[in-house]
Amino acid sequence: MFLLTVSVFWVLVVSTVDGSPDTITRYICPKSFHLVGKQCYHFSDYVEQWMFSHFYCQLLNSSLSKIESNREQKLLRDFVTNNNQPAFNKSERWIDGTYDWKQARWKWGSTGELVMDTPFTKRNVGENYKWHCIALDGNKKNKWTARKCTEKKPFICETSSNIYVEFRLFDKKKKKFNITKCTSGKPLSMQEERKCTKLLGTPGNNEPSNLVQKPSPTRPTRRNVDTWVCPPYMVSLGNKCYSFSNKEATFEEAHFECRKNKTKLAIIRNKAHDDNLRRFLNNFIEKQPRWIGALYDWKSDKWKWALTGQPLTYNGIPASILRNAPPDAFEWKAIFMDPKMDNQWNADIQTKKKRFICQVKAKAVKKFGGVFLRPPQATIKIISQG
Repeated sequence: MFLLTVSVFWVLVVSTVDGSPDTITRYICPKSFHLVGKQCYHFSDYVEQWMFSHFYCQLLNSSLSKIESNREQKLLRDFVTNNNQPAFNKSERWIDGTYDWKQARWKWGSTGELVMDTPFTKRNVGENYKWHCIALDGNKKNKWTARKCTEKKPFICETSSNIYVEFRLFDKKKKKFNITKCTSGKPLSMQEERKCTKLLGTPGNNEPSNLVQKPSPTRPTRRNVDTWVCPPYMVSLGNKCYSFSNKEATFEEAHFECRKNKTKLAIIRNKAHDDNLRRFLNNFIEKQPRWIGALYDWKSDKWKWALTGQPLTYNGIPASILRNAPPDAFEWKAIFMDPKMDNQWNADIQTKKKRFICQVKAKAVKKFGGVFLRPPQATIKIISQG
């Protein structure tokens, strides 16, 4: 929204130049993506299970398609069923929806948000949708259908388009001059260079500078804080907050339980972070294995964080386990903290039920007035008898 506001401001400024301004707005998609409406879609030409389709889309800086309105559904249906697009056959294709059987609700797998509109084909009453995901059925006008997530199908990735605004500015003296001349790559006269510099900032630039991109992430600045605050039901460890479930769940169920509370399955970035959490768990009276947020992607032969699809930069599984494991040892497995190994990481089948750890970033607090109450080092509880 910020970038769009800046673009509108730019249009207002440019329109003050002499002449009659004319603008052309184009929506540009990355390579291998197709523009449908104002969004970009990638239609895979090979088949995968839902989980690996999810990871593949993330490698393309996108996600499995989330169809959140009737208009988007119609635009996509019309595009896929267009007779002028023979490459897109009428097969079923995965989108982002998956079933949370515990809540008996369909959710978007990449965000955990509820699917509000479900244009399914006719379904059998009482059908069990456990371990089912959503596919578009090309043979039924691309209505939704529920299929087992382990089935292999083509899939649809989605990402936002970039906005390219072309300003055609006509000079009174030279009616033919406009901004496209600045970006054509052809030699410019000194007068034309001055005009291009005024409009674009760089004469003869081959790449239009008015291509609105998503802002690059900036490195967070170090904040001078006194303490970190967590929600009431969570424990503070450094600048992270954790909750430790008292019930068991499969890896997928644990993922949705955390997302339901606006948290995520724990993501551990480095050894210091891991050691801090392990020390805390080792002091628990009860010793329970607990899921964290990593699982194995056998296609790329990498461990990844399920929420983001990013490969692990730190792996707490002991080297002896990784070294002695056969090639297919980790298929369909996720990582848990194993109390039998002093809460080092271990791997198990995702369908096994375990307790789990949810995580969220703590809020930084700066206290003013020179008064800072430190927490007591110990407390004494007096119990009267009789």
